[in-house]
Amino acid sequence: MSLVVLLTVLVLLSALAVPLAFSILGACLATIVLFRPSLPVELAAQQMIKGIDSFSLIAIGLFLFAGELMNSGGITKRIVDFASALVGHIRGGLGHVCIVASMIISGISGSAVADGAAIGSVMVPAMKRANYPAAFAAALCETAAVMGPIIPPSIPMVIYAILAEVSVGRMFLAGLLPGVLIGVLMMIGVYVMSRARGYPRGSWGGFAAVGRAFTAAFAALLTPLIILGGILGGVFTATESAAVACVYCLGVGAFVYRELGWRDTGRALVGAANGTASVMVIVGASALMGWLIADLGISRQMSELIFSMTRNPLVFLAIINVFFLIVGLFMDPLAALIVFVPILLPSATGLGIDPIHFGLIVVINLMIGLCTPPVGYLIYLLAAIAGEPPKEVIRESLPLLGILLAVLLAVTYVPALALGLPRLLLG
Repeated sequence: MSLVVLLTVLVLLSALAVPLAFSILGACLATIVLFRPSLPVELAAQQMIKGIDSFSLIAIGLFLFAGELMNSGGITKRIVDFASALVGHIRGGLGHVCIVASMIISGISGSAVADGAAIGSVMVPAMKRANYPAAFAAALCETAAVMGPIIPPSIPMVIYAILAEVSVGRMFLAGLLPGVLIGVLMMIGVYVMSRARGYPRGSWGGFAAVGRAFTAAFAALLTPLIILGGILGGVFTATESAAVACVYCLGVGAFVYRELGWRDTGRALVGAANGTASVMVIVGASALMGWLIADLGISRQMSELIFSMTRNPLVFLAIINVFFLIVGLFMDPLAALIVFVPILLPSATGLGIDPIHFGLIVVINLMIGLCTPPVGYLIYLLAAIAGEPPKEVIRESLPLLGILLAVLLAVTYVPALALGLPRLLLG
């Protein structure tokens, strides 16, 4: 009953357009009044502070800052230029450029929205000038941005690792193969669609042009390699890698490309601070909800309910996919992680499912939700950039969403896709 009250109030407040953090706090307050009226108010505040008092959460603000520096310092532009020289000559060339650039930038930003904004602001106008349909350009940038939190680093994976008490580095490695698989399959899909629709191809400038673009982008391309290499080599932790990324992007933008000035850095700091504050308020409110869920025994009740339905892990994972795909339609991904992972993770581990595998499945589901109405942020972001109605972008994105769902099923039922690299490289 307590879970019903909690979720009902949360949904009602969200439907009334109450900001997410306050919707969560309102749901918690209603549940406390009905089921824990003697609970001291100070305890609720303590749980919120405890929820954001984590060293690993520092990575969120730092990755957001790195993403802002990347856009302001010319890193994004040079990555796009390199991708254009590399794959722009293939049928549907600018579509492939969008995907390859998204894959590279995913190794820096850790955020789907940051990835979508960075690539979309460059690629959508370029594709429109090359006579690609604006809705297709927006749909491609939208779905390609899903790779942002799957290819490491990843802000949602940092949140999940804290909730599940697993290694952030292992979570990052788990997303690498599935993220690359998404990129490869999307390129195949774009090629097929481009041939069917007669989309143009760019001219091949030869290996000399690729070499020049690579040289110009070399400092930018080193960023994801430094982040991953440092984590795998034990030079720094996943959290410290975010600080390294900031320092490196700052140095490259200011001293190598000479496009990052004091004003640009100040704007990047303000943008990152605003984004971090928004996330942390949600994390703090959701931490209170997570504690309340544990205190009321909701996780145990949910486990008992699930075990009464099935003890087959394959069936359980199918239920989880359907559940999180639906949740992703209506709920912010970070809030969904913090609210539902504490409820469902004990059931998953009780059925012998590796928490790293489970976490990657949840993250992919919620990232697909960013591309689906009614809440899908990426739809409205890219539709605004393209100047197209959201419904047209949604229609164009359906074949690409099919690719994302295919990868989700592969990751769900082929655990080696998620667990192979962490076990191979970290034991």
